[in-house]
Amino acid sequence: MDIGSNSIHLTLARIHHDGGPTPPRVEVMATLKDAARLAAFLGPDGNLSPAGIDRAIETLRRYRRVADEHHAEVRAAATAAMRAARNSDEVLRRVAESCGVQIQVISGADEARLVYEGVQHGLPELRSERVLCVDVGGGSTELLLGENGVTKLVASVPIGAVVVTQELLAEDALRPRAVAEMRRRLLQRLTPHRGPIAALRFDRAIGTGGSIQRAVRVSRARRTGDMRGDVNGQRLTLIELRQVLDALVRAGSRANRLRIPGIDPERADTLLGGALIFEAVSEALGIEQWTVSTAALRLGLLMDTWRRRTPPA
Repeated sequence: MDIGSNSIHLTLARIHHDGGPTPPRVEVMATLKDAARLAAFLGPDGNLSPAGIDRAIETLRRYRRVADEHHAEVRAAATAAMRAARNSDEVLRRVAESCGVQIQVISGADEARLVYEGVQHGLPELRSERVLCVDVGGGSTELLLGENGVTKLVASVPIGAVVVTQELLAEDALRPRAVAEMRRRLLQRLTPHRGPIAALRFDRAIGTGGSIQRAVRVSRARRTGDMRGDVNGQRLTLIELRQVLDALVRAGSRANRLRIPGIDPERADTLLGGALIFEAVSEALGIEQWTVSTAALRLGLLMDTWRRRTPPA
C-alpha cells in the first residue's frame, strides 16, 4: 500500500523465484487506486483534516479486506503528505485501530531508494548504467543517482504536483503570468541540488510517477492518435514535454484541459504542476530526454519486502 499525497494505491502480487541467479518474477494479481488527494486536506495549521483522515481510513479499510481475502502480507508506506502532517501520529494510530494497517512513514531518501529498486526491476537493462531517477509525486520530488544498484546521491525536495497545483490554480482560469512565475520559483527551489547531481553526471534520466506517464500519453495521442498501450520504457523529449505544457496552458480551464487527447480526468488538475516540475529539472540539469518507468515505489516496496523475508543464497 502506497499512501501518497495525490493517490492511495494497492498492489497485490506474488513473487516467484527459483533460488538461482535469475531475478525474481513479479505476478501482479490486482491493483487499486483512490485519488484521495491527501495533500489537499492539509490545513493551514499543518494538520491533516478530519475529512482527510476519514478518506484515508475508508480507502485503507477496503484495501485491507482485499489483502485478507488473499491472505497477503501487508506493507504500507506513506510519503510526503504524511511526512508533512503535524498530526501524523494521530492518523497512524486511528488507521491502525480502524483498519489493522500499520503505516510506515518513509523519509524522502528511503522513498528515492525504493523508487530506484522498482525502476531496476521494471527496466532491468538499466542496471549497469549510471542513471538519474526523478519521481514527481503529489507532495514531493525525489532525485537519486544510482549505478549497478548502488545509490550515489539522494535529494528530496518538498514540491510536488498537488503542491504546485494548489499554488498555481487557485482559480480555475489559468493566467500565463502565473505559469511564468511558477517556472521561476521551481528553478529557484531546484538550484541547491543542481551542482552535486550535475557534478556526478549520468547516462540516462528516468522519470517516474503519474505526471510523466500521463504526459507521454498526451504527447503520443497528439502525434499519432494512440491513447492506449504500455508506456514503460517510452521516451519523452524536452521538446515534446514543452508541447504538452503549452497545450495545458493554452487550454486555460479544467473544462478545456479535459478535451486534450490522452488526458486522464483524474489528472486534469495536477498534470500541469507535475509537468512543470519535470521541465524545471530538465532545465536545471540539462536533460533533453526522459525514459519513462511505470515501475517505481510500489514495486520497490514489494521487492524490498520479499528480500527481507528471503535469506541470501
